[in-house]
Amino acid sequence: MLPLLNLDCDCDEAAVKVIDALVNANLRVVTSFDSQHTCEPGNRAPCPHHGTAVCDCRIIILLIYEATSHPATLLAHGQDGETWVSLATAAGQRPTTGLENKIRLALSALPATLNDSSL
Repeated sequence: MLPLLNLDCDCDEAAVKVIDALVNANLRVVTSFDSQHTCEPGNRAPCPHHGTAVCDCRIIILLIYEATSHPATLLAHGQDGETWVSLATAAGQRPTTGLENKIRLALSALPATLNDSSL
């Protein structure tokens, strides 16, 4: 994963901001996975990863499409009112340079903490 930015908001709000920015850049966005939909209602268990009494971790995976290329995969991981957005870079998942640049440009307009590697 290639970290792109951090947003000081929960995963729901971050996903809306990211999707809006990408759509405004004329990219098509499809939500591929949302961990909130995998939990049973009312099942608020302790977090096995962060040791908190109630787990508030959330993962949303977005597929970003441009007309002529395979999709890019973005991962939004939220916890404690902060969300980290990363680009999948595994073999076969890395987007074309053009699509990656469009994604970076679209996300650069968001009020966020950009990672040094994203510029």
